[in-house]
Amino acid sequence: MLKVDVSILYEFITGIFVKAGVKEEEAAIIADSLIQADQRGVHSHGIVCVTRYINLIRNGYMKPVMAYEVKRDQGAVCVWDGKRSNGQILGYHAMKKAIEKAKQYGIGAVGVKNANHFGAGAYYARLAEREGMIGMALSTGDPTMAPWGGAEKAIGNNPIAIAVPAKEEHGPLLDMAQSVVANGRIANMMKQGIQEIPEGWALDKEGMPTTKMADFYSVMPTGAYKGFGTSFMIDVLSGVLFGGGTGFRARDDADGASLMMMAWNIEAFRDFHEFTEAVDERIKELKAVRRAKNVEAILMPGEKEALSYAASAHYVEILPEIMEEVNKLAESLGMDKWNA
Repeated sequence: MLKVDVSILYEFITGIFVKAGVKEEEAAIIADSLIQADQRGVHSHGIVCVTRYINLIRNGYMKPVMAYEVKRDQGAVCVWDGKRSNGQILGYHAMKKAIEKAKQYGIGAVGVKNANHFGAGAYYARLAEREGMIGMALSTGDPTMAPWGGAEKAIGNNPIAIAVPAKEEHGPLLDMAQSVVANGRIANMMKQGIQEIPEGWALDKEGMPTTKMADFYSVMPTGAYKGFGTSFMIDVLSGVLFGGGTGFRARDDADGASLMMMAWNIEAFRDFHEFTEAVDERIKELKAVRRAKNVEAILMPGEKEALSYAASAHYVEILPEIMEEVNKLAESLGMDKWNA
């Protein structure tokens, strides 16, 4: 792994998107989202996505500058047509609008159709958590999984992220796709030339488990039929509900992904400080249970990533293969490449 200065990487990635026609303030949000994913150790949604996004702009599937149309605005709910703008920018502003709605109504929800891949859902859920709210981010995606019992990819491993404020403990943050691992993680392994996939991660074209990279076709849903069931419900909540893309319609070259951003204003339910104290207490109860053999600590959702993020405040580790790919992209845009 390469150790890269975060501030230099931030400037470099921002510059790439500016060169591709993105406004500097929007490019900065995209860079921040991707680098935070790498800092949290979620490399499948980090700067590995840069080439994909620039190619989407070049091929006309992603608008370099955000444009959206408000289709509905009724009380706590908004629906936007994202006009195929960048997913990070739409997600950021949609969550900001959901927070604004939650301050007024207790709960805010913004659905965005005709969007693009939005990276790691944690980024948006944390926007609400920093405002003292519970944040939830959902997204549909292009097909990476077969419906349970099927052998043909037809549904995304649709992510869900939920961030909860705490008082002194790490605020719990669940950020998960509905597959055992993200499709991007296996893609990263492929870039490294790895030939074997861990057992239970992947299926072949016959819908059978495989450990051979050469036979990899689709990712395995978490909990078998349960992972498929959750993905289907996210298809409904962040797609079908307001006419957003699902399945093949959510592909980069079709309608694109659709997003749902939600914020819960805790003060509408109970006193904020009482709530965060109760969250801390519940975490302590769970951490205090007798541990299984050979287990050093019981971790809460997102705790491992929070520790990784804190340790990567100044320097972040990046796969050499990914850095090489991004450097080639930068050079194609007339920029100097990053050098160690």
